[in-house]
Amino acid sequence: MNPERETKSVSTETTFDSDIADYRTLEQELYRLTRKLSDRLKAADLAGRTVTLKLKTADFRLITRARSLEDPTRLAHRIFDHARELLAREADGRRFRLIGVGVSELADPALADPADLIDTSATKRGLAELATDSLRARFGKTIIDRGIALDAPKRREPEQPHRNRPDDAIATDAPTSRSLPSAAPRRK
Repeated sequence: MNPERETKSVSTETTFDSDIADYRTLEQELYRLTRKLSDRLKAADLAGRTVTLKLKTADFRLITRARSLEDPTRLAHRIFDHARELLAREADGRRFRLIGVGVSELADPALADPADLIDTSATKRGLAELATDSLRARFGKTIIDRGIALDAPKRREPEQPHRNRPDDAIATDAPTSRSLPSAAPRRK
């Protein structure tokens, strides 16, 4: 085994305590994993062109589905959107014991997520994600999130200690945070 070899893919997965058939629960877990994957890609300064969904059924059959993207990405919302489409095709009432998501065909992050001249909202979502990454780095991973994470079952993961972390954290579909201190009222 050579620890110096080149990284070919980055992925993350989880095995459930009990098998799950509910699409919403699977979707929420996929979002959590996608967020974790995106954080790992950004930390390693990597991006990937192929998104892969991994599922294991209750009878231990392994299902993998992949989609190649036009441009490499490391943004959670792009990875999630493609992985969720793959999940929607497979979540047909079967029970799953494992779900995972990964990216391969790794590329230079400078080539990742180029500005889209036709769909400017994609560029705005990318910039919003980078802004929320900054907030999460400063105030903790639970300070801000998308709406899909609001009613998701909480999983135990060690939280990194952060300075100046507010006690209350919220999750929203839009990149805003009401738990940050508000400005003092102005005097006239």
